[in-house]
Parts: sequence; structure tokens; C-alpha cells
Amino acid sequence: MTRQEILGIYFLMGLVMLGMGIHAIYQYVELQSEVDLINPKHFEEIYIAQKTANRKLNFVYKSHPIYKRTFTYPHYVKKSQEWKININEADSAAWVALPGIGPGFAKRILTFRERLGGFASAEQLKEVYGIDTIWVKQHLRKFQLGKGVYRPLFVNRAIWNEFRHPYLPYAQAKVVLNFRKQHGVISDYGALIQIKLIEPSVWERLRPYLNFEP
Repeated sequence: MTRQEILGIYFLMGLVMLGMGIHAIYQYVELQSEVDLINPKHFEEIYIAQKTANRKLNFVYKSHPIYKRTFTYPHYVKKSQEWKININEADSAAWVALPGIGPGFAKRILTFRERLGGFASAEQLKEVYGIDTIWVKQHLRKFQLGKGVYRPLFVNRAIWNEFRHPYLPYAQAKVVLNFRKQHGVISDYGALIQIKLIEPSVWERLRPYLNFEP
């Protein structure tokens, strides 16, 4: 080997040693920084600083209602079970206020009541289309009749277009009118049920509505 080649080898070895020294110094600095992080005194300082910051945040949270968390629940109106209703005078709003009754049912109830001429019994609510009969049974004591029937069926005075009722089909109404034309005044219920072409059950349902005034 020539002198220049030997010097070149020494130079390369020196560079390698220098690089290894620099790498060792860098690792030492990193290790020292990690030691500082796990230093108990350093940890205590960090903990105290965080605790102080949390205390200030909690103070702001409790002092200002705007920061408080609120919970929103689905809209639900629980209708009171402590109620009573006059079924012959209640309007649509009064019916809708009851549990289980919506605007559609309220309208049906009022329409049926008007066709009847008033409810003679709370049991008749079961005849309203769509009304749950179990619901009616559960609340029978809460239904008040008030004055009851407000439009009677005048057996001896009603003309053909007035002699109408949900319990009396038109064909049967014509039978009554013909009977009255032939026999005159129908004095009472006993005389009415003598009309053999009409079932006694029909008159029994109609009985609360019948008026025999001449």
C-alpha cells in the first residue's frame, strides 16, 4: 500500500469514529429529556397545573347555566287520568283533551250524537265507528249524561222526513207511519210494539228517544 492509501484509510476511520460519537451524543440528549419527563418533581408540577386548570373550568361551568348540559326528550303529553266529561254537551276540544281521543274520533262522536239526538247511555259510545270498546268500558264512570236525550222522536207528530233515527231504518219508519195513519194516535210504548213487522229489539233500543205526545 502506498502512503496515500494508508492516509485515506485513516481518514475514513476518523470519519466513522466521528459519526459514531455524534450519534452517541444525540442518544444521550434524548435519554436525558426522557429522564426529565419521568422525574417525580416534574410530574407533580404537571399534575398541579392540570388540577388548577380543571378547577377553573368547573367554576365557569357551574357559574354559567349556558354551559350546563341539557337533555331533550321526545315531545310527549301525558293526559291526565283524572277527568270526567258530559258526553251530551262536550264540544270537540273537550273530547280531544281525553286520553286516546284524537280530532277524528271527536268528530265521529259529535256526528253520531247529533244523529241520535243525544246519548241516552254511555254504552252507546261503543257504537261510534273505530272507538275501542275496552276503552269505553274502562272509563264508564267518567262519562256523565247531563240532561241526556235532547231531541226526542215524536211518534205521533213527526212527519216522514222527521221520522228518522240511526236505530230505525227508513223502511221501518214507513211501517210506523202507515200504522199511525190506520190506527190514529199511538198512546204508549205498549201500543207501539203491537206493530208486528218490526222486531221488539228495535223498539227497545229506541225507547229512550220515544215521545208519545199527541
